[in-house]
Amino acid sequence: MYTSLIEKLEHTQVIRWFPNRQVQESWIVEVEQELGFPLPPSYRWWLLNYGVAHLSGTGILTISPPEHREYADTDILYIYRLADEDAKREGKLELFVPDEDEIYYFDVRTADANGEYKVMRLDYLNGEPEVYADSFAAFLERLIDERTPR
Repeated sequence: MYTSLIEKLEHTQVIRWFPNRQVQESWIVEVEQELGFPLPPSYRWWLLNYGVAHLSGTGILTISPPEHREYADTDILYIYRLADEDAKREGKLELFVPDEDEIYYFDVRTADANGEYKVMRLDYLNGEPEVYADSFAAFLERLIDERTPR
């Protein structure tokens, strides 16, 4: 199902992941219970198979072990807890913040038939969110493609 992404991950220098740092299913269930909505299937797959990674030197939000979640700034639930109520009402679940000019997030109001959320990109300079990818897997593939030197 994720053959293209797996192939890209095996041959890229853009994303660095850390072997044996996968997330446990029980952690995902705990996070989903607190969030009140499910995480998308391709993101769950990523967490269970890869877990922790950096893209161009910046961490992609993950799920930390429960004993570290209260202070782990790479934990998706920790960051969600810090979000203001407007962001939560707008369905924003932050995913990746590569710099101070932009942010990528799941729009949890946009679940498709497979349970995937659109990944949105918000450019703080123009303030307009745009659909960046239709799923987490497509988000990773696009970022790999865009950031791989030609």
